[in-house]
Amino acid sequence: MAVLRIGSYQFRLNPFALVITLLAIAMMIKLGFWQIDRGQEKQALIDQHAQASALEFEPVTPTNLASLSTRPDQPVTVTTELDQERYFLVENQIYQGRVGYHVIALAPLTHWESTWVPVNFGWVPASISRTENPDVQLPSGEIALAGRIHVPEAPFLLREQELTGEWPQRLQYPELNKMAEVIDGTLAPFVVRLTPEGEHGFVREWPVVTMEPHRHYAYALQWFGLAFAAAVVFLVASRKRGRSVQAEEDS
Repeated sequence: MAVLRIGSYQFRLNPFALVITLLAIAMMIKLGFWQIDRGQEKQALIDQHAQASALEFEPVTPTNLASLSTRPDQPVTVTTELDQERYFLVENQIYQGRVGYHVIALAPLTHWESTWVPVNFGWVPASISRTENPDVQLPSGEIALAGRIHVPEAPFLLREQELTGEWPQRLQYPELNKMAEVIDGTLAPFVVRLTPEGEHGFVREWPVVTMEPHRHYAYALQWFGLAFAAAVVFLVASRKRGRSVQAEEDS
């Protein structure tokens, strides 16, 4: 048992308790800095979205597919005639506490029918029975759509998604590489999310971030506070035991 003297104070340090406390403090500090990093990432996304709002709408063409995939939130337009039979349903999408789907339609580019752009038309409610698909009515005829570029991040899934030959296809997450496997032609490396104010589509709410930066900073402060509290508790507990050390020396 090591004894630490600081001025008139003595602390009896249990090596095992010291190691556990230091590990806990290190973990809490690491989590605090991780929350700060997440807050900065969310702020960068918010700034990016705001900057993109000032950009002009750019038509999607086969020649700019690659460049658009590197410009998240870029406003774009798509002139197309939707595939009425083939579309994707992204499962477990919540709106106002109700479970539903996001409907991702396939939009062939005019005069380039072998090039498809996935367009997220928004949220529709799920049927009472999970085995039943929702009734989806996509607009017919040639239409002009307006939206923003969204590049889905690589998901963490417990098992690999397997798409079937039946339409509509159900997805846990919009994996573009999986979606490309079940269509004929080229799939754009992004999804177009329709603007909420547009004429076509269903319920469309696209939050820029799921948690505001200030909440991440608040969590970081909590982790740092817990780390400080753990250090204080350990020292106070050690100091109490340290009194017996002084008594032993006096005897």
